Amino acid sequence: MAIKKQLTDYSPVPPVESNRRLIGPPIAQHFESGSEAPWMPEEKSWRGSMAGSCARQIAYSIKGVEETNLKDASDYWRFWLGSATHAELFPAMKEWANNSEGLTITEEMEVTLGENGYGHIDLVLDVDDKKVVIELKTINGTGYKKAIGGGGPRYSALLQGSLYANGIDADLLVIAYVAMENCTDSWVEQRGFDTLTKFTSEWHYTPDQFNPRAEAEVNRLEWITEQLNDGREAKEIPRMFSEFDPDIPWGAEVIDPRTGAWVLEQDDTLIAKSRTWMCGYCSYKDRCIQDG
Repeated sequence: MAIKKQLTDYSPVPPVESNRRLIGPPIAQHFESGSEAPWMPEEKSWRGSMAGSCARQIAYSIKGVEETNLKDASDYWRFWLGSATHAELFPAMKEWANNSEGLTITEEMEVTLGENGYGHIDLVLDVDDKKVVIELKTINGTGYKKAIGGGGPRYSALLQGSLYANGIDADLLVIAYVAMENCTDSWVEQRGFDTLTKFTSEWHYTPDQFNPRAEAEVNRLEWITEQLNDGREAKEIPRMFSEFDPDIPWGAEVIDPRTGAWVLEQDDTLIAKSRTWMCGYCSYKDRCIQDG
């Protein structure tokens, strides 16, 4: 007969306490050192990674304004996870190219964007005289499920990829997601997905889909640069977003960076209003609030 144990004899699970950490502090200290910003030619003003960001945030960055809302160890840890995943995936791409006739792959290809922009493309495939831009993104499990469930890739990823594809006159843009957490077998089976979809999916875009987005965003980023070059201060640039943003209509402006509240007005008439999450993650949030 099985012997029943008295659970009351065991100590309860100790609570998590901030002052009881052994390995956490050295890990945090290591990642808080951050990493160097990606290289960019001195004559360039903006990077492709700025695509879709608030116009004033971009202006602060271009002008070299000191950040007021600094990243912490958790942010750098998240960045490192993405970078480490990229580094491990590139050898797989090389192996694919070596075993495929007529396929060449270029990593971190430099690209000029407009007159003042610059960026690095994750992967460029040359196959059958066609150029394919691969924008590779890591993503958390919740975001991944939302994307493959019908939401699609994040707009910032699509816009950044569109800039790069347009910049090298590509024939196809691929936004590829690699999830940091697998979906369960039952979750993908219920939705008719295959096994690979448990952790990776991709979306393909043709020039007629990515070029209009890219051209509009390059115009916006170049306008911001021109305004600053003409003497406007960064704080005078309106808190507006890109033309094709699916969540914030073109012409809307953030009126309260504390909450991310924005309004769209026409002829002094309120057309729409809502809030954006982006203000909460802005490195210049406190500065923006102070500047009014």
